[in-house]
Amino acid sequence: MAREDWISVAEFSGPLPARIVAVRLTAEGVPHRVVGNVWPRRDPTTWIWVPPEWRERAQQILAEPAMSEDELTKLALSYPPPDDQ
Repeated sequence: MAREDWISVAEFSGPLPARIVAVRLTAEGVPHRVVGNVWPRRDPTTWIWVPPEWRERAQQILAEPAMSEDELTKLALSYPPPDDQ
């Protein structure tokens, strides 16, 4: 599929927030590209693009709230620590 066929599902103020959010798509197996502006110093706007057939799934994932810090802590503490040997 040609790059110009992919569509934007999210827009960010810069590449770092876009890359952080893109990790969620990676974890769910959604193909994507993080695409920055041609002149990033003038306009750091960055987009996440997906193939058209993945648009709906990507939007569902991005609409779901990320886990809070408390939820992550609870999850981490719910497993026993590894044995130090």
